[in-house]
Amino acid sequence: MDSQRTEDSMLRLKIRSYAKEQRQVLRTFATDALRFGLGQIRSEIRELENLSAKDVCGLAARIKRRKHATSEDMYRLSHAFLQGNENISTFVGIPGAIQVLVKELSGANIQRQIDAAECFCNLSLGDAHVSEKITALAGSYLVTYLDGKEERLKRSCLWTLANLLATCTKAAKTLLKMQLVPKLWKLYTAPPDDLNKFQNDAGICLYLIATHTACAVSAVDRNYIMEHLHEKRPEDQGSEYFMYIIYQLNIVCSKHEQLSVQQAESLVNFFVGHVRSDWDTIYGVRVMSNLLARGEPQLLGSLATPEKFLNALNRLFALQESNLNYDLMRLLKNYLNLNIVDSNWLLEQLKVYA
Repeated sequence: MDSQRTEDSMLRLKIRSYAKEQRQVLRTFATDALRFGLGQIRSEIRELENLSAKDVCGLAARIKRRKHATSEDMYRLSHAFLQGNENISTFVGIPGAIQVLVKELSGANIQRQIDAAECFCNLSLGDAHVSEKITALAGSYLVTYLDGKEERLKRSCLWTLANLLATCTKAAKTLLKMQLVPKLWKLYTAPPDDLNKFQNDAGICLYLIATHTACAVSAVDRNYIMEHLHEKRPEDQGSEYFMYIIYQLNIVCSKHEQLSVQQAESLVNFFVGHVRSDWDTIYGVRVMSNLLARGEPQLLGSLATPEKFLNALNRLFALQESNLNYDLMRLLKNYLNLNIVDSNWLLEQLKVYA
C-alpha cells in the first residue's frame, strides 16, 4: 500500500539521519581521544582522511604479524572503514585480520575493547557478506556487552548491531539466537539515569528486528516482550517505536497468549498518552484495534470511563487523514462491540470530519 510505503520511508529517513548523527559523535570521541592522548593513541597520526586500500593492507598485515592491534592501529582502521566500501572489503578479504580485532574485543583491556568495538561499528557499514562475517566471529561478544556498564562500549555495540540488523537478514537471524531481544528490551525500558542512556539505540535495534526479521523472533522472545509491556512509558526516549514493534511482532493478536490487566491497561494508557501527528500513530491505532478485537472487556477496565479514549479518537479524526480514518473506524467498531459504554452517547460525542 502507498500509505505503508510512505510510513516506512519516513522511518527509514529518520533512522538514517539518526545513524549519521551517531557516527559523527563516534568520530568526535575518536578525535577527542587523539587530542588528549587517551588510550594509547599517539598525536603523530596524520592524514587519516586519505587512507587507501593499500594502507589497509599494510595495517592488516601488521596486526596479523603481531597477533595484536594497538589503539593507534584500530583508530586508523576505524577511519579507513568510514572512507568507503573498498577499504572495508579489502580488510575483510584478508584472512585472519578480523580475528585480531575479535581478540582485542574479547580481551581484558577495556580501552582496547572499546577501540575494537568502534572498529567493528565502522566495519559493519559494509555489505551483507561483511555483516555475516562480523556476526559469526564477534556477534556473541557484541550481544554480551549489552549487559555491561561501560557506556562507550555498550553504545558502540548497539550501533554495530543496528548496522548488522539493517544490512543482512541472515546475520539478524543468527543474532536473534543469542538472547538479543530480551537484552534490547531491558535497555529499551530501563529507567533513564546516569547508567541507562540507551533507550533510543535499543529501540532502533528492536524496530529493525520488527521490520526485517519479525518472523524469526521466537515465541519465547514474544512472550518476554508481552510480559514486560508495562515497563515502557510514553514519556521515555524511543517511545515512538513502541507501537510499531508491538504491531509488527503480533504481540496482542493471538488469544492464546494471555494478557494481564496491567499489560492491557498499559497499552491503553500508552495509546491515549501518545496521540500525535506522526508516523507511529497508525500503528497505535492498529494495536488498539487488535487488543479490542480480543473481546475481553475484563482486561479493559480503563476504557469503561471512556473520556480520555474518546478524546484521543477525536484528536485522531481531526487529523483528517483518509488512510488513518479507515483504521480508526475499525478501532471504533471493535470498541462498540465490547458493549462497555453506551453506544448512542459515544457516537454523539465523536467528531468525525468529512
